[in-house]
Amino acid sequence: MSQIQTTGSELLQSIVSLIDSARRKVAVTVNSELTVLYWHIGKQINDRVLKHEKADYGKTVIKELSAELTRRYGQGFSKRNLHNFIRFNELVLEEPIVHSLSAQLTWTHIRNLIYIEDSLKRDFYTQMCIHEHWSVRTLQERVDSMLYERTAISKKPALTITNDLAALKNEKKLTPDLVFRDPYFLDFLGLKDTFSEKDLESSILRNLQNFIVEMGADFTFVGRQKRLVIDNEDYYLDLLFYHRGLRCLVAIDLKLGKFKADYKGQMELYLRWLERNDLREGENPPVGLILCSEKSPEQINYLLLDHPGQIKVAEYMTQLPEKKLLEQKLQQAIELAEQTTKLSNKEK
Repeated sequence: MSQIQTTGSELLQSIVSLIDSARRKVAVTVNSELTVLYWHIGKQINDRVLKHEKADYGKTVIKELSAELTRRYGQGFSKRNLHNFIRFNELVLEEPIVHSLSAQLTWTHIRNLIYIEDSLKRDFYTQMCIHEHWSVRTLQERVDSMLYERTAISKKPALTITNDLAALKNEKKLTPDLVFRDPYFLDFLGLKDTFSEKDLESSILRNLQNFIVEMGADFTFVGRQKRLVIDNEDYYLDLLFYHRGLRCLVAIDLKLGKFKADYKGQMELYLRWLERNDLREGENPPVGLILCSEKSPEQINYLLLDHPGQIKVAEYMTQLPEKKLLEQKLQQAIELAEQTTKLSNKEK
């Protein structure tokens, strides 16, 4: 290739890059302006019609308004969309918040979020969506997989949830309760019937990208079977990750069957070794995650592993249960956590 051809090719790529960058900025700006517009439309309908007139009259006005706006401006102003705008305005009352959301999320994200009834759950998905840069598809998958109910934060008092989400929003600060889940869905591993811990670990490594997606966006793989020499004996840690948001190493121990009390001592040994030998300046102490196919609630309670601490215990599922059964299981876990909190408060 001649020098002229090389220069021309480089020039073309440079211009293409400029155009693509400009188009992305224009798309973001257009999305932001449209989102604010939709909120204002919802506000106009709320202020002028729905707050002052009977419901039947409001339905008639919205129907006629939709028809006329569609005639003038084309698709995008159906009755359903007008109700989306109304709902958006009802949930987000302050315009500065609208501008902030529109700069970080697309209208399609917002449209999905506004129909999550529980306000704490809605705020969780909103802030995690912003923090982890979820696509609309990922957001829907997270909602469908009941991520909020599986995350430790859902089992905390409402004030704790509010404060943790505020810290994530305002300070970009993640807490362990926003990171760790229970149970973890490992159905993508393709494991059925009987398998060993080695099979489980090997399957995770073969499907590492999917495993990290399930764990969370801030996890980075460090290594497997990390060798720890203690009293001239070799110990091996199954999996080691680093979490950027928590700024700490995360040691993962894989176990078949139910949780056993001696797993805690083993994990404590691993964590103390990592803290003494692998901790770098500016990092927080390591956290341990014991993944079992079944938890032992009483042992976990006696060992205080259901309290805030460096060691987390969670179940993993290699095959997904029916959603109804999963909903019942998670709801029971949340109710049990609420009862435990009430008992602890009474004892104080």
